[in-house]
Amino acid sequence: MIGALLLAAGSGSRMKGETEDKLLHPIGESNAFAKSCRAFLQVPEISIVSITYRDDAQRTRLMTLWNQVTLSLQSNLEIIWVKGGKERQDSVENGLLSFPEDVLHVLIHDCARPFIQPTTISICANEILKDRAITIGRKLNDTLRQKIDHTDNPLHPGKTRTLDRSNLWLIETPQGAPRSWLLDGLKKSKIENINITDDMAAIELLGHPVGVLEPGYPNPKITTPEDFIYAKFLSQS
Repeated sequence: MIGALLLAAGSGSRMKGETEDKLLHPIGESNAFAKSCRAFLQVPEISIVSITYRDDAQRTRLMTLWNQVTLSLQSNLEIIWVKGGKERQDSVENGLLSFPEDVLHVLIHDCARPFIQPTTISICANEILKDRAITIGRKLNDTLRQKIDHTDNPLHPGKTRTLDRSNLWLIETPQGAPRSWLLDGLKKSKIENINITDDMAAIELLGHPVGVLEPGYPNPKITTPEDFIYAKFLSQS
């Protein structure tokens, strides 16, 4: 069975207090959380969903939205609610451990990326069923420079150098792999005191290769208040 782990427990600290909860902030006639749930509920390969939440007040609001989306899609997919942790990797681990033992493969998605499409999720689901690790990403098109002479003086920002972008990718979600790989990778990261901000980094600690799938459409993450302008545009297009 494939489980979907939807992450909704983030603090949204980079929102600068502009909105109480970025996942519930309006995007057209919906919001990031509802749009993410709707996409995953339309993927037949998904058998169960686990959603991480921040606190009881947020959980109540999320549950209301979940019920509305499932009712509109006439879905009875099994749902698990699990309290998130202090850091992202803690929330991921809590979510992975919440699944029953027969869930052998998991897709992890940040609900702050509300424009993911069911067809893309389905492709990822079928890849991880082959005991592979996969992530959504897109090739870097901008020039990337690395700072090599660190200074805090704004008038003299220091020396930089151009990096070869030909093999660089911007990583998004969903990401997925066999559940045992994810749990073992997170365990290894704790032992080695490595902070994991990308789930596939845990996979790489075990030596497993990670494939990248380019979605072919915008899949932005809502991080700052300015991102809602782009999100509103995408929701109307």
